[in-house]
Amino acid sequence: MRKSLIISVLALALSAGAYAQDKKDMVYGPQEGSWALSVGLNPFTDYLGNMFNNSTNNSFEDLNGETIAYDKKTTPLTTISGKYMFTDELGIKANIGLKFRNDTKKAYVVDQAAVMQDPFSEAKVVDQQKLKSSNASLAVAVERRLTSNKRRLQAYVDGGLVWSFELESVNYKYGNVITSLNQTPIVSSLSGYDYVSSALPNCRKVSDNVGKTLYHNFGIFGTIGVEFFITPAISLGAEMNISAIYTFRGDHSSEYEGYNVVTNKVEKYVKVDEPSSSAFEFGTKNIGANLTMSFYF
Repeated sequence: MRKSLIISVLALALSAGAYAQDKKDMVYGPQEGSWALSVGLNPFTDYLGNMFNNSTNNSFEDLNGETIAYDKKTTPLTTISGKYMFTDELGIKANIGLKFRNDTKKAYVVDQAAVMQDPFSEAKVVDQQKLKSSNASLAVAVERRLTSNKRRLQAYVDGGLVWSFELESVNYKYGNVITSLNQTPIVSSLSGYDYVSSALPNCRKVSDNVGKTLYHNFGIFGTIGVEFFITPAISLGAEMNISAIYTFRGDHSSEYEGYNVVTNKVEKYVKVDEPSSSAFEFGTKNIGANLTMSFYF
C-alpha cells in the first residue's frame, strides 16, 4: 500500500515536471524559417465603437484596406500583411492596401426637346455623375523582435519604405443636349452649379480632373508594437507608427463644353484649375489604435 502511494506521488511529480518543462520549452510565434499573415482589426474596432456612439452611418466599407493618401492617413495601415522570419529575431514584412470606388449618381430633369413639341409633356431625361477612384499602397520593412519567443507577450520594432498613389476622376453626362436653339439647356445640380462663363460664353462641366488627379506618396516609417499570443500560432497585436512622407500632386484640370456663337458649334476646352503641388509630413500616427491579428505557420 505504502509502495503504491509512493509510486503514485513520484509519477504525479514527474508528470508535473514534464508538463512544466514542456511549457517552458514552448515556442510562441516567430521562428527561423516561419512566415505569418496579419489582418488589420481597425475596421472591426471602428464598427464596434460606432455602435455605442449613436452613429447612423456605420458600415464595413474599409475592409478592403486603408491606403496612404494626400491629406489622409500617412501610415502603412492596411488590412493584409505578410512576414517571413530569417531568424528567430529578424524578419522581413510587406503591407499592401487597396481601395477602389466607382460611384454613379443620377437625377431627372425636364426633357426640353419633348416640351418643344408638346408644351404639356412630362417627359424627363437623366443627368449622370460618375466618380472613379483607385488607391494602392505598398510598405516593406525589416522587423526586429525585442523579446524571446518563449513568452506569450512579445515586443518588436520595424522600419522601412512606403509608397502609394491615388487616382480620381469625375465625369458628367447630360440628358438635354446643347443646340443652336437651346444653347443653355436645363441641367441638374449633380455638377454643383448651373453654367459658368469662361473661354466660351456659357459652359457646363463635362469632367473634373482631366487626366485624373494623381497623388504620389513616398516615405520612411518606423513602428513599435507588442503581440500577445492566444495560442502558439495566433496573436493579437497593437502598434504605433512614426513616419516621414513626401507627397506630390499633379495639376488639377476640368473640361467644359459650350456653344460657340462664332463657329456655330458645340466646343470643348480644358482649363487648369490648380497647378501641381507637394507636401511633407512627419509625425506619429494611430497611437494605440492599430490593432492586428496574426497567424504564424
